[in-house]
Amino acid sequence: MRVKLLAETPRWYVPSVHMLAPSAVGLVMIAVALSLIEHLTAWQLLTVPVVYVLANANEWTIHRMALHRRHPLAPVLYDQHTPKHHALYVTDDMAVRDRREYRLVLIPAYGLFLIFTTTLPITAAIWWLGYRNVACLYAATAIAYTVSYEWLHLSYHLPHDHPVGRSRLIGRLRRHHAIHHDPRLMQRWNLNVTVPLWDVVMRTVAEYPPPR
Repeated sequence: MRVKLLAETPRWYVPSVHMLAPSAVGLVMIAVALSLIEHLTAWQLLTVPVVYVLANANEWTIHRMALHRRHPLAPVLYDQHTPKHHALYVTDDMAVRDRREYRLVLIPAYGLFLIFTTTLPITAAIWWLGYRNVACLYAATAIAYTVSYEWLHLSYHLPHDHPVGRSRLIGRLRRHHAIHHDPRLMQRWNLNVTVPLWDVVMRTVAEYPPPR
């Protein structure tokens, strides 16, 4: 499977560019959004946790409804995720062995840019309603969430001796995600890739042995 999937990698693919370029664009957008904030108040700061919780719920929902079920509106999400990503990486063998495998772990770059772009209409609408700071905080939080999703997911699939994996927090999150990679559990359990907040809310947290 690994040989076959690597053979499908385009010759022009550069793992480091895939890893860094979208994140760099995202960080610039975050910096621009934050630079536009003026006279921030305490209630406006509530935008950050509210957007974070909504993004966490959205992550859980998309993972369950589109990545593990072939949705007619976006079949490519399923095709890239379940038959490839989950076929190659299972609970006890999660690590990439070749940097070209980043293509199988990270969201396609065009997908990230599309996600970033979708924040703009909502940001513009909130700004138009007169809530400039809320609009900026919404954009910054939504984009930061997406960037953190990418980096956390990649960290779970790095070799166990990688320095990133030595963090206790990353280790716990990686274990949560590794359990999701059990073929018996992947369609229902541990669907959050970032912080498993919505897994707790929806009671979809699993530990070993698998739930019956």
